[in-house]
Amino acid sequence: MAYPWPLFVALAANFFFFFSFQSLFSVFPLFVTSLGGRAAAIGALQSAFALAAILFRPVAGWVCDRVGRKKGLILGSFIFTLSMLLYCLIKDLKGLFFLRAFHGTGIAFFTTAFAAFLSDIAPPERRGEIMGLGGIPAPVSLLFAPLLGDFLARGGNFSRLFLTGAGFGALAVILSLTLPETLKRSGQGRSSLPLAKISVPVILTVAIGVSYGSVITFLPVFLAERAIGPAGFFYSVFSLMLLPTLLLGGRLSDKLGRSKVVIPAAGLVILAMGFIPLIRTRLLLALLALIYGLGYGALRPTIDALIVDRVLPLARGKALGFNYAGFDLGIGLGALFLGYLAQGYGYSSVYTASAIVVAAAGAIFLREVSKC
Repeated sequence: MAYPWPLFVALAANFFFFFSFQSLFSVFPLFVTSLGGRAAAIGALQSAFALAAILFRPVAGWVCDRVGRKKGLILGSFIFTLSMLLYCLIKDLKGLFFLRAFHGTGIAFFTTAFAAFLSDIAPPERRGEIMGLGGIPAPVSLLFAPLLGDFLARGGNFSRLFLTGAGFGALAVILSLTLPETLKRSGQGRSSLPLAKISVPVILTVAIGVSYGSVITFLPVFLAERAIGPAGFFYSVFSLMLLPTLLLGGRLSDKLGRSKVVIPAAGLVILAMGFIPLIRTRLLLALLALIYGLGYGALRPTIDALIVDRVLPLARGKALGFNYAGFDLGIGLGALFLGYLAQGYGYSSVYTASAIVVAAAGAIFLREVSKC
């Protein structure tokens, strides 16, 4: 069966949106230091972005379910475009803090609307496959966007980077404007959010967020301590593994059932987290990146599809926003508490704890499935 044309336009908009976002990854800390900020300021500014995203997820879900998916996409990409332009005017850390928080609201609106849009255009029997396709643009852009950001910001020319990022954001706005509105109000049922039906999958999403946060926050320092090599090698292997896994994991969940993908995929994440403390060679590092990418890539679209399965169409935006807020919360709180754990017991304890958290969430999910 052919894919509908709005899917390709939405995927392209998602690619340009994330390209704008990820072009700042390796350069933003340098921009902060150019304004006189130190490590604490960098952390606070990243937290401002993440906290704004978490707080605005429920708002984004409400907008998507009441006003429309298309308007959520346009609003999110417009906020990203405007934020990149405003970075050119920033002269101090105080202004940057408020702008960073404003920037964070954009990702809340766009990604929530994007997931709701995909869930609307996907036939139920292909929902996992379509949701998986939606996850592919971000890792693809991650392969190139930070490199372009490094190139554009050479010599401290941050304005050139910000203007280019605004251009990519504007492309996302233009593409979003061409999309049809998929929210249909008549005959769609009530729009209230059934928390009881989605709470267990969201708990698992929070746990996956904890594991992901441990990888992006602490792995570079852990690998440097052991002189194994740069963490970029792990991230590259992980990103490459995501490309086929996001699609195949979602497609498998359509054919076999969501739980038959969630349980083994969670097991792979637990395996990867549990063995990271044992890394001594780049070969094992690559193997664990593959295993983690396989588990993570299968879990994310399958959980999204499972949540959409359990709610009515007019509640999809709120349900997906709640789920993504859980992922953001797992990253943020996980990094906070795991940081204290690492300080007291070393970085190996971070990954042991992450494995335990995912195992506990997986056990809760398994218990729910066994009751059905």
